[in-house]
Amino acid sequence: MTLVVNGRFLAAQVTGLQRTARSLLDAALAEGLDARVLAPATAADPRVHATGWAPGIPGGNHVWEQFVLPRQARGARILSLTNTAPLAARRSVVWVHDLAPLVGPRWFAPSMRGYGALVLAAARRAERVLTVSHTVAGELTERGVAPERIRVVSPALDADFAPAPPEQVAAARARHGLTRPYALFVGWADPRKDLPTALAAHRRARDLLPHDLVLVGRPHRTFAPVDTGAPDEQSVRRLGYLPDGDLVALLTGAAVLLYPSRYEGFGLPPQEAQACGTPALAADIPVLRESTAGTVALLPPGDVDAWTAGLLRALGGGLPCAPPPRRTWADAGRDLLAALA
Repeated sequence: MTLVVNGRFLAAQVTGLQRTARSLLDAALAEGLDARVLAPATAADPRVHATGWAPGIPGGNHVWEQFVLPRQARGARILSLTNTAPLAARRSVVWVHDLAPLVGPRWFAPSMRGYGALVLAAARRAERVLTVSHTVAGELTERGVAPERIRVVSPALDADFAPAPPEQVAAARARHGLTRPYALFVGWADPRKDLPTALAAHRRARDLLPHDLVLVGRPHRTFAPVDTGAPDEQSVRRLGYLPDGDLVALLTGAAVLLYPSRYEGFGLPPQEAQACGTPALAADIPVLRESTAGTVALLPPGDVDAWTAGLLRALGGGLPCAPPPRRTWADAGRDLLAALA
């Protein structure tokens, strides 16, 4: 019987979670995965083979996933690639990216507590649980998921992340009014990313080496509020959501990527910066030690003195940029096929 892919993520705005799911699905299909993709009616994506009714309300696509998808699947094994899966499905495989709502409920709106419980329930019920790192695999085991059912399928870098041509960098900088050296911070609206540490380091460093702190991302109803500082603070630039082309150009043109995150499932942005030829400063937490494999400068979480010193070193051109760990989406696709066997 053909595998069914839960295409709920194909109806969502493309952020990091959806991008990695799309890339893994494409890679697995290229490696020979025999699958039929089902999605809510709101999905307009060429990967989708058939859609089903979903209510036009917030969370309507989750309703489709839990109640409509199992009927559409007709007993076939269902592969879910973005944390949640239909609990009623008899045969389920789910790719769990992180357990952030359970690890740090303070980082999220109260409504996300139910989402965290759903992620864990899906993992406990699944016949096979995939996850992005050995760190998250350990967290799942600690919360009652049998270790023999867990397989690690780590993400990879998209090929788009490579040094942008100088003219593309110059155009992106002009479009966003970036005339000074800048440090880039991606995903600031997620409280676990720890924007306060980056802001404090930036404010200490800017008097010694003038620069901007560029914030990419925008608030979302699932996150607890994050304070970006005084609205008239001219050295803190808030760019909102960027298409991938602009993100690659701004990564290429940055002096450094700041990634002081307190918790991650894997943490691709430091590798994305490296792939664009830009050094990264990342928090010294277990999962980032695992995912960056010694190729990125790691600093103590929340240590403003250390982050200020690292930022000044990067702005002064003294922070080297090593190539990211070598892993392709084809590797990930083969890992998925092996995990499904």
